Amino acid sequence: MTDLQGTASEHSAIFTVCNLAYLSKALVLAESLIKFGQPKLKIYLFDRKVEIDLPTGLADFYWVEEIGLENIQHYAFKYDIVEFSTSLKPWISLSLLENFDKVVFLDPDTCLFSTLDGLWGELDSHDIILTPHYITPHVDGDIGMLRFGSFNLGFYAVSSTSEAVRFLQWWNERCLEHCYFETQFGLSTDQKWVSIAPCFFPTLHVSFNLGYNVAFWNSHERALSSDGQGGYTVNGNFPLIFFHFSSFDEKNPELLSKRTFADRDKKRQDLLEVSLYYKERLTHFSFIPASTPYAFDYMSDGNYISPTLRRAYASVIESFPNNHDPFDATGPVYQFAKKNYLLRGTGHFKPAGFEDAKAHSGKLQAINKLLKVVLFAVGPNRFMNISRLFVYLSSFRLNKKLWKL
Repeated sequence: MTDLQGTASEHSAIFTVCNLAYLSKALVLAESLIKFGQPKLKIYLFDRKVEIDLPTGLADFYWVEEIGLENIQHYAFKYDIVEFSTSLKPWISLSLLENFDKVVFLDPDTCLFSTLDGLWGELDSHDIILTPHYITPHVDGDIGMLRFGSFNLGFYAVSSTSEAVRFLQWWNERCLEHCYFETQFGLSTDQKWVSIAPCFFPTLHVSFNLGYNVAFWNSHERALSSDGQGGYTVNGNFPLIFFHFSSFDEKNPELLSKRTFADRDKKRQDLLEVSLYYKERLTHFSFIPASTPYAFDYMSDGNYISPTLRRAYASVIESFPNNHDPFDATGPVYQFAKKNYLLRGTGHFKPAGFEDAKAHSGKLQAINKLLKVVLFAVGPNRFMNISRLFVYLSSFRLNKKLWKL
């Protein structure tokens, strides 16, 4: 049974994934869906189940531990929160297609500004719908697209056809096993896999509707203007359907995102209005603080699970007994972590990025001096080989022999 063309029905589903710290964002999305007469959002909570008063009038809630995936804790342990939540998107989609004719995924930090009726209509004639990060070549950004993937999987739509199911099964197998954020090895969670999907699924539809998935990474090609009816148009032609507020800067909404992008410092006025609206709606749902700790970051005794421990576990997971609980402080994974000095108490780890370079300038200068000495001592060709070795060693999951079992 299919929907009436251009409308949603009880046979259409929209879902998102998030941990408790992101719940306020997901609720803004849920509210915007209701505003435009769309199906009630299904929110899959990637956190341990706790007693909390959830607004069931806005959305339906599902705790990830209860969705029925075998060995769910193994995925929660080997992946960090971004990897874990993205790894199960195709699995959840397949599950939903058992009961629905059309399924749409939206990232929790998206917000509707118009109806999805056009999208539902497109699913009458398309098996799979994706959107590129952007459609206008961009010198600096093109390298980023090579690293992170051609399509932004903060949105996708599928229908209950054999081809869509085949696509989801293919994607699901790869996400369960290889949903790592390791761009140095060509992996970028769930996204990079789908860059090659058009090679295998000829009916996959790439949408060039500029009103879908507007975000900081495509703002260089998309200008917003009022449509005179309380909504917006993109480039004066496409209705703004949904905006993706990725890495939204709540303290500085005029900057839109914490990430750098073209025109960020210009504080574009056409983006300011939607940014201020989004901030106001987030404040409305701020009863769950964004600082809520992610429960799967800790062993049962409160010891923090470092990124290194996650990768080490992934490299030796087959060495542990079937159905083991990796979070158990009396179990074999905990003993493995102690033996390899991979426990670090309760302190949380924040990986350093390019934005931290200034704060570590002194250390970087010292490292550069040391590398110059190595370059002089071994020569340029051997130095390049050493550099390549460091890239390989940067993934502990590929170096099983590093660990004591």
